[in-house]
Formats: sequence, C-alpha cells, structure tokens
Amino acid sequence: MYIDTASTSDISALCDLASLLETQEGDFFGRRHQQVRRLGNLLLAKEHALVLCIRDQEEVIAMLTLSSLNPGSDQPAIMRLNDMAVLPAYQGQGAGSMLLQAAINQARQAGWSKIVVHQTDINPTIQQLSRFGFTPAAQQIQLSLRADKASLSVA
Repeated sequence: MYIDTASTSDISALCDLASLLETQEGDFFGRRHQQVRRLGNLLLAKEHALVLCIRDQEEVIAMLTLSSLNPGSDQPAIMRLNDMAVLPAYQGQGAGSMLLQAAINQARQAGWSKIVVHQTDINPTIQQLSRFGFTPAAQQIQLSLRADKASLSVA
C-alpha cells in the first residue's frame, strides 16, 4: 500500500469510495454525475484543494479530500476536511490514519494555516481526530498547522 495524489483517471474509483459515505452519513452528494464534477473540480484546483488516495497495487482503497475555505485570500489557506473513506476490507488496518497524517504533512508543507472539520460532517470514524491534534470548538474541530505553534488551536 502507498499514498498518492489522486488524478483524474481515479475519478471513478473515488466516486465508488465516496458512495460509501452516502450510506454512512445519509446526506452525501447524491448523483454520480455530481460526484464526478465535484471530484474533478477538486483535482483541478491544486492550489486550493488536495485529493489523496491510498493504493494497494493499483486499486484505490482509500481517499481524503481537502478544499480551501478562503481561496484567493492573501492569508494562508484554511482547509476543510471534506471526505475520508476507506474500503470496508481495509478498515481497521490504519489506512485512514496514514492518509490523514499524509494530508496534515502536505498541508504543512504547502504553508496552509489550519485544517477544520465541521461538526455536522463528523461520523463515528472521524471522532478520533484528537489523536492528530485536532481540538473541538462550538461548530468545528480544527488543527493549527503553524510551525511556531504547538499544533493545537480552538476556533
């Protein structure tokens, strides 16, 4: 297994993974063409988004998407963790943790200021974000990415 930046050739596999979220959360994108458009837009917006995946051989077995809440701003990007999904056969093996840590590392390298997760987006598998330094606030959980801070921050 290895972590990779997703490409447009991965859209079908990413949509398959995203459909898992619909059954877990009940409020996902809905139609496949909307999923394709949304994921395609994220893949094209490289300065304002990040789509990572884990591959086993060439099969995409997990995905994570981040997108900027403040695109075009002069301030460092504040990124929203949108989606994270792991194929059921690979759950419980650390794939999600590896993917989240890779996203945090890439976000720091890109100079982004923080990653936030809105409370309404949290499903049971994301409740463990505190292990990565995320801290709760009234409407979101966030992780400060500033190198000069300890990594904890409350909005």
